[in-house]
Amino acid sequence: MAAVPLPPFRKLIAGQVLVASLVVIGAEWFWPGTGLSAFWGGVIAIVPQIFFALLVFRHRGARKVQQAVQLLLLGAAVKFGLTFALFVVVFALVQPSNPISLLCAYIAVISVHWLAPTLMRS
Repeated sequence: MAAVPLPPFRKLIAGQVLVASLVVIGAEWFWPGTGLSAFWGGVIAIVPQIFFALLVFRHRGARKVQQAVQLLLLGAAVKFGLTFALFVVVFALVQPSNPISLLCAYIAVISVHWLAPTLMRS
């Protein structure tokens, strides 16, 4: 029996890192001093995604459906909680110089999911 292949989540995360890098560079280029805030927005979007992918794609195959579903629910909860915690930590400890650039970077990185079906075509 052939193993179920992993979804190309590494491509998605690489795309998110690329978009985050471009937003940080663009923010710093056009509005000097806002690059660090954009960086934190990218981190807030990417780190929970990595944890989600690591949790969800542990089990594959028809015999492990129950475990996969449980990990999917756990992964979604961890992703939401980690995103919330990272926003709290960044706003409490880092004091972003420009919250708008932070939120724009976060939204830009999250929007990579909307383009994922197009990006994942092989």
